[in-house]
Amino acid sequence: MVPGPDGAPLMALAGFGNAGQRARRRYMLAAAVQNLPEGVYTIASGLKGQMLENECFGWLLTNYQFDRYRSPNRTDRQLVAPDGIDAERVEALVAAEVLTRDLINTPSSDMGPAELEAAARTLAGEFGASVTSIQGEHLLEQNFPMVHAVGRASTRAPRLIDMRWGDSGPKLTLVGKGVCFDTGGLDLKGKAGMALMKKDMGGAATVLGLARMIMALGVKLQLRV
Repeated sequence: MVPGPDGAPLMALAGFGNAGQRARRRYMLAAAVQNLPEGVYTIASGLKGQMLENECFGWLLTNYQFDRYRSPNRTDRQLVAPDGIDAERVEALVAAEVLTRDLINTPSSDMGPAELEAAARTLAGEFGASVTSIQGEHLLEQNFPMVHAVGRASTRAPRLIDMRWGDSGPKLTLVGKGVCFDTGGLDLKGKAGMALMKKDMGGAATVLGLARMIMALGVKLQLRV
């Protein structure tokens, strides 16, 4: 921190690493952001183009906290969008990442198949997309035996969630595995192997986040998730 004439902080100087360090790491300013006092900041010099946009993304993402069950412990470090970047695009990227993280971080007791479908329907409603769902025994009727097999031992019905958006441009289909932790109800792994099973719905969370970014930016696609 660099003090001004009255002793109050005037600016902050942050190391940005050399070319070799930057090739191995991303968002070099993110660590510095965490140590700044509260305030409104601008990036004064040293960054241009895509590098500047990347660091703005990292700045915003540094402030992420999973606050579904408790009040966030926030320190307000706002960033003024610098000239030369597409601020709307950066904010859309961050919002997509936040959605993905929130879905993955929600415990399986509150993120089963029905809750994952509800998240998809909420997203679809925000952007005017359509959603259909094939559930339970109807999966066999519609020739999805493997989806049915994975979830049939659970009291929570397995399902295939299908979201569609856009009526022009190239067709793009995103497929994400959404195996919620105890959907199958069959524990065939040891304790160590089960520890990361919660993340098995991360594929579905990731494609929902990507879909949010595509729809928020109005990309000309015929999107199916």
